[in-house]
Amino acid sequence: MGGRALKSTTTIRCDRQEFDLRSNEIIKILKQNFKNVAIPLFYKNKKTFGDIDVIISIDGFTGNMRDFIMDNFTPNEIFHNGNCWSFDYHQIQIDFITVSCEHFDSTYNYMNFNDMGNFIGRLAHGLGLKYGQEGLWYEHYFKGLKIGTVIVSKDYEKIFAFLGLSYERYQEGFDELEDIFKYIAGSKYFNWKKFQMDELNKINRDRNKKRASYMTFLEWMDKNVADENHEFQFEEDKSLYFEDINKTFPEGDIITQVRRLEYLECRKLYVQSKFNGGDVMRKYGLQGKQLGDALSGFKTHVTAEYDSYNDFIIHTDSFEIYQEFERYLRKQQVNV
Repeated sequence: MGGRALKSTTTIRCDRQEFDLRSNEIIKILKQNFKNVAIPLFYKNKKTFGDIDVIISIDGFTGNMRDFIMDNFTPNEIFHNGNCWSFDYHQIQIDFITVSCEHFDSTYNYMNFNDMGNFIGRLAHGLGLKYGQEGLWYEHYFKGLKIGTVIVSKDYEKIFAFLGLSYERYQEGFDELEDIFKYIAGSKYFNWKKFQMDELNKINRDRNKKRASYMTFLEWMDKNVADENHEFQFEEDKSLYFEDINKTFPEGDIITQVRRLEYLECRKLYVQSKFNGGDVMRKYGLQGKQLGDALSGFKTHVTAEYDSYNDFIIHTDSFEIYQEFERYLRKQQVNV
């Protein structure tokens, strides 16, 4: 993904003829071992390629991916990072992106057309959403902290419409890289400033600086859309978009999922308020490793006798909790 993962092996950009030849060879080998494999789409007049990305559904695969690559492609180097395996094949960097069957289609949609998924992600971010290889999702914050993630949808026709993009136009494909830029800029939620480096976190800044298509997009925006007519004003309070998101994607049952996350978080906070390391340290003088061992051991002790540690804390009087804790300490011959 980008053609720069390999450090000790020299790879080259290949032309379209070489790309097609090697892609067909790779797909033929993979289809003998995997049910679902695909190479993401790219704009039609793309002439050279820094690598070949291949999405692979690994459901049912019981082998070792490193051994599989060595046996079938005999590379000089293999680099493994997360769900991506990069290696050289005929001096071209190959990237195997391994996913579950559940996320095969969504990964394919995200990776189509160069950095389009990345660009769409910036539109979604302005609405308090995330767009990536697992579809569209919502990160819920409670009392200033992110407490969980809720999948919103994998229905791409609805996702694109919600983000102000034509799914029909997307399905037609694009002739040039600039056509992709124009497509993104055509969204009603487009704001050219939100794509600038100073609007990104460090991880995205460092990543996008290495991506030629993202840097080209910045240059294109500077020449074509860097004006107030292309500055959709997003609300600072992203919760204001929540009602529209929930109405558009009722299949996500977002409200129920959010309330579940809040319920679990409140349970955790309640448990911590009744019995926690700070109180134990002050009450019994335990510190450091001794304190950590006592707390983790007490959890094990409780769950051996009760269905759930949290349920025990929630449904037991505080005095009785500490009585049980002291019994545990005496059993462990800890002086209190």
